[in-house]
Amino acid sequence: MRTVRPSALVAEAADALADMCDRVVLIGAAAVDVALAAERTSITPTRDVDLVVETERVAEVVTHLETSSFERSDLPHERGFTWVRGDLRVQLLRSFHPFPKGPAARLPANPVFGMAANPAHHDAVAFEAEPRRIRLLCVRPLCLVALKEAAFGRTRHGEERPAERDYHDVHLLFRHVPGELLDDMPRASYEVRQRAQGAVELLADGGEATAAAARQMVLTGEADTQREAEAAVRRTAASVGRRLFG
Repeated sequence: MRTVRPSALVAEAADALADMCDRVVLIGAAAVDVALAAERTSITPTRDVDLVVETERVAEVVTHLETSSFERSDLPHERGFTWVRGDLRVQLLRSFHPFPKGPAARLPANPVFGMAANPAHHDAVAFEAEPRRIRLLCVRPLCLVALKEAAFGRTRHGEERPAERDYHDVHLLFRHVPGELLDDMPRASYEVRQRAQGAVELLADGGEATAAAARQMVLTGEADTQREAEAAVRRTAASVGRRLFG
């Protein structure tokens, strides 16, 4: 079990999910937040909470959200899978299912979310104030790298440029928790290992993935120049690659 001092976002997410903590798995930026909770580092601010849900459990999770003062987003492109309370946004995702029913049919489905559904890739998360109480299930860091690699190149609604925080999030995991990534290797599925290796290669090769992660480093104040940031991204990815894959 992982015990963390939660950020405001992670604490709110846990409170919002309450009794649903064993029915959903935290991925995305909030999962990066959990993985880096013990580090002094900066991630791009967000109020989005991304959760993978088994298709058969979608209806009960949706009912819980809607009886906890969450309302469906009023944005047409996300209304089927996003619930909002104040400025907190919960987005539900699922892996492929041949016959989804009810609210599950409206959720984005992607086979890559099967990596997050695998219990071998899960951490139970407790908070320092109550170290014996499980508050969330979260994907382990190596699985998180793999999910981020699968998202490389995605674009947000209404934007033409790929989302760059995915590349930066992977760099942060490479930089701050390489030991955990190595610990995850024996239990990780083949797809997780392959995608993690792909992420290493992309960030190490000096191409657009490297540049995207570096631009985010400059924006967050981790580096003064793009050139300095790109060198750091390549150096970190190469180091992690040697540790993980020889």
